[in-house]
Formats: sequence, structure tokens, C-alpha cells
Amino acid sequence: MASGEDLSYAYLEAHPADAARVLERLAPDSAAALLQTAPARISAPVLRQMLPLAGARCLERLSDADAVGLLRGLGAQAGVALLRYFSAARRAGLLRQLPTALSVAYELLLGYPEGAVGAWMDTRALALPADMTAGESLERVRRADETLVADPYVIDRNQRLLGYVELADLLRANAATPLARLVRPSPHRLPAQALLAGLPEHTAWHEASTLPVVERGERLVGALTHATLLRALSLEQSASPKTAAEDTLAGIAGIYWFGVSGMIQALVGLLPVERGEGES
Repeated sequence: MASGEDLSYAYLEAHPADAARVLERLAPDSAAALLQTAPARISAPVLRQMLPLAGARCLERLSDADAVGLLRGLGAQAGVALLRYFSAARRAGLLRQLPTALSVAYELLLGYPEGAVGAWMDTRALALPADMTAGESLERVRRADETLVADPYVIDRNQRLLGYVELADLLRANAATPLARLVRPSPHRLPAQALLAGLPEHTAWHEASTLPVVERGERLVGALTHATLLRALSLEQSASPKTAAEDTLAGIAGIYWFGVSGMIQALVGLLPVERGEGES
């Protein structure tokens, strides 16, 4: 008779997308433990199917050796999506252990220009998939080790920001109610490439102290608090003052980076997906 471990691995290998949905609903420690014990050729396809936010929470709990092995199996596109949610120090350590071609691609895609929202955002803002139920969501909030904003964000399977859900609504709702029926729109969101200098007077700060940060396609990548914005601007002002020409150049640099980033993403999409050891 097959062992429970063998059956688990067989399920992961045969149904990676379904397995990913299950792992997204587990506590990150439990999901990470399962991914760590399974061979990389089985774990990598499951991790590739998980929402980047959930996958990153699992991956960051693994040792560097295990994490690098999975990142090699994921390939550039999926790997970048996960590494974006790591701390700068841990991310740099993992990049140093990746093959040069992958490491360079990651560095180019992960970078934000100085003074941009993306350089100061909190990538650990809690976000829940819209197909979770109210009951599952409450349990996930209770176990969360991410940054808890006033109310969790809600995303679709493409990481696109749909809005947020009020905790009061979760508590009142039937446990089987999907988040898609409880989500409220988030009218204000900040582009990750936007420069901080133009944000202090943004009218959205009159309604919220924390705003979601998105990239192209409205993909949620983090959140920025008003306190962080003020701290970043204060540090910038305490440095040597810039001339008007330098400010103009900074704006041009931000626009240039945005365009180059799109080109890099297109090129990375053409890179072959690296396979983990043992994959055919």
C-alpha cells in the first residue's frame, strides 16, 4: 500500500493547479513544509501555480539551498513574481546563488528608480484571492504574519487588485460566502513607478492612511503608508538639495525606466524555463 507521503506527492505531481489552491489556504509554515519535503521537480510546478503573494510566503521560509533549487525550476517569470515580495537582504542573497543569466534578469526586473513608490512600499501587505470563502479568509487573517492594513486587499488569479474586504463584512457573512461577493472597490491606487515627490497632496490621503501599490495590469505588489511617504520625502530633503535640472532628469529617468522595464519583461518571457534536477 502506498504511504501517505507517496500519495501526497502523487497528487502534487498530477494536479499542480488544484494542489496550489489547497496550499494557498494553509498557514505558510505548513505549506512550506510540504513543498520542502517534496522533490523540486514536483514542488516547482505547484509553486508556479500559486498566487505570488502566497508562494513567496512559503518560499521565504525555506533554506537558501531549497529556495534556490525551486527558483531554478520556476524560471525567470515566475521567480521574479515571488522574489518581489522578499526583503532586500534575503533577495540579494538568493540572487547571488542563481545562475548568472537568471540573476541578471531578476535584478533588472526587480529594480525601481530612486524616489519611486516601489522603492518604499511594503510588499507584505495581506491580500486574499477572490475565490476564498469568508470563513477561510477569517482563518487566514487570524494566522497572518503579513502586514495587516485596515482591511485585507482582494486579488484575482492574475494578481489583479479587485478591491478590499472589510473585516466587519467577513464577520457578518456566512462562512461559505466567496470574497468576490464581499469585495469593495479601491478607487485609489498608486503606480509602483510613480515618483514620491508628486504624492503628498494626493486627495486619496484624506480617505486612507495606506494605499495599494500596483504595477502594469493593476497587479498588486504592495502598499504605501502616508507615514512612510513623509519619512521618505524627509530623508530626501535632508540630503543635498537638487537643482531644477536634476529634478527634471529624475522625472525623465523614471519614465525611461518604466519603458525599459516593459521591454525587459518581454525579453524575459522569451527565456526558456529552467528545469529542476530530475525533470525531463
